[in-house]
Amino acid sequence: MTAMVVVLSAGPNGLGVTRSLYLIGVRPIVISRAPDDVINFSRLPSEKIVLPRENSTEFLQQQLLKLPQGTIVIPTSDWFVSFLAENDDMLIAHIRFLLPSPDITTMLIDKALETKKIAAILPLPPTVQKLTNSADLLEVLKLPIIIKPRSHQHMVLNSKNRILNNPLDVQQFFQQFSTVLGQLIAQEVILGDDSCQWVCNCFFDYDSELVQAFSFNRLRLSPSHYGVTSYAISQYNAEVIALSKKLGKALGYVGAAMLEFKFDVRDGTYKYIELNPRLGMCNYFDTRCGVNNAAAYYQLLSQQSLNYNVQMKSGVVFLSLYEDFLSRRKDGEHTVRIVIDYLRNVFKPHVFIYHVWWDAKPSIHMLKIQLKRLFNALVNKVKVH
Repeated sequence: MTAMVVVLSAGPNGLGVTRSLYLIGVRPIVISRAPDDVINFSRLPSEKIVLPRENSTEFLQQQLLKLPQGTIVIPTSDWFVSFLAENDDMLIAHIRFLLPSPDITTMLIDKALETKKIAAILPLPPTVQKLTNSADLLEVLKLPIIIKPRSHQHMVLNSKNRILNNPLDVQQFFQQFSTVLGQLIAQEVILGDDSCQWVCNCFFDYDSELVQAFSFNRLRLSPSHYGVTSYAISQYNAEVIALSKKLGKALGYVGAAMLEFKFDVRDGTYKYIELNPRLGMCNYFDTRCGVNNAAAYYQLLSQQSLNYNVQMKSGVVFLSLYEDFLSRRKDGEHTVRIVIDYLRNVFKPHVFIYHVWWDAKPSIHMLKIQLKRLFNALVNKVKVH
């Protein structure tokens, strides 16, 4: 009997998982946190549930406990991962989901704990987990410095991160955020352009053995240099995959993981940046290149045989066109240069973040949103002039 599947869906992460499951004949129920989440425009879910703004955690508990015994649940955001980890004792007897042990999950969601643990296993940028004052920070770290929230529960910067390029930036940062320093960490920025960054999306079995892995080279990010993947190409990277395998085994990791690395030209090593304990934003990119990590998640919990010999396809381009183009223009890159860059890869197979021809409404919805943003930006620009 086929197990019921619920995707705790967030943006393109949840859309990708839903599409990947559909390709193996599974149409999941999706639960999202907003009516305008892109998954709610897809034709693929068997049912769509939107959490209310008020008492959302209590409502989600009720929805999961009403499911048939043994339902498989797949989280696609840090918020959903935290929810499952915090309610593990209540839910585990009723539903099935894959997370590392609660202490590992908690550690991975808190970057202060994470960086201390990972430093004993893999190389990573010099890091300060406890911020005190500007002088102490500059004694330990070299500029430029990146400031990050400790977790999704500590989004106090009003942005994904903050870059400090000079001593004045550091001084002003401590003045502005003096009351929330305990919710932040600091790291040295590894110099190098976006193409020095690599991602390994992979899956580990109950023995923390690497089942399958997909690696890709980030070409651009949105926002530029310190954001999420907007332009990338699939490329088998044995060293990045080996580092991911080593870390998973050392942690006793189970389930899906998204690992980020950056190549440091100064010493010729890949430095660990982050591990997300879930299926990442580009998971449908994995699937299109032959590595369906959502399917592996489903198969392991369904007690099906796993294929440990999956081969990935290299040379496939991932593109989030609107986000990539605008972030590059904002970064000062000329339009002609951007178009020429796209044309270099035009004959390679492409995977787009939202668009597939057999499930078109999500991309139409996102196009409307993007055109509206572009129109508002143009109007504001005219008003300024």
